[in-house]
Amino acid sequence: MSFRFVVLLLVIHLFAAHILVMVVYNIVINPYDASIFTKIFPYQFLHNLYRRKPESALKSYFSFRLDIDTSEENVKKNDAGVQKLIRIADDHGVPITFSIATEYLPFFSEKTKEMIKNGEHAVITHGHSHEGYITEKEQEEELRRSKRILESEFQTEVKGLIAPKAKHDFETLKAAKKNSIEYISAGSLSYIRYWSFPYPFKKKDVWLLGGCVPSDYHLYERKRKSPEEALSLWKEAVEHRVRNQWFIQLEYHNFSTSEEKLKVLEELLRYVKEDTEAVPITLDEIVERSHT
Repeated sequence: MSFRFVVLLLVIHLFAAHILVMVVYNIVINPYDASIFTKIFPYQFLHNLYRRKPESALKSYFSFRLDIDTSEENVKKNDAGVQKLIRIADDHGVPITFSIATEYLPFFSEKTKEMIKNGEHAVITHGHSHEGYITEKEQEEELRRSKRILESEFQTEVKGLIAPKAKHDFETLKAAKKNSIEYISAGSLSYIRYWSFPYPFKKKDVWLLGGCVPSDYHLYERKRKSPEEALSLWKEAVEHRVRNQWFIQLEYHNFSTSEEKLKVLEELLRYVKEDTEAVPITLDEIVERSHT
């Protein structure tokens, strides 16, 4: 066996080991920490692989996404809180990307709908019935239905989809393309978990957006963090991604609108706008910049 062949085998095994470590870390340990890209790839192989646009390398963009997808009771109970949240975001110059499961849209108050329409916000679909992994035909019908409802209500073009239950497959990409959906955000494409990917990337002509820092659900409901602990973790995650000039996406929900949690959210948005170099924009705008 030649020396060159041995060296080649060694390189292949080392590269495979890097891939394995990345997959285990990204899936099992912490799917929200994109620092693994630079920790185990000293030459930033994947970091550069997903760098799709020169402007993305020059600054960090921050997108604040509000998901409304749970129940009639939840929507009605938290309607006033959502209005306060919108006012906080408007006061700090942070546009919101509203991700709405349209079966719950009838339970929005007219005032909340007007606030969404009148702000510098974006509206995208979260499906109609919030079901994940259904057939391609059913996904097409769900997307077509929810897109039509949202565009009729808010008089705006719906360009994005938040995969229901954060899961989708390659059939979803086909359904999205047929319904003129330009991007899907923050989920798991079959075996590809792209929550924390530092830059948008394209698959089957549909943009996939990661960039996620831990969500309110992840910190408050799963990890049982206090609002103060959540704020500290959010600031740490944002600072890390800004330092690496990565895209940042904060997933938030209408059920996290108590006075205490809104105070923490307001401080986070103030921090992003005033104390970092991140530029607050909607997910629609992220994709527009990715085309250039």
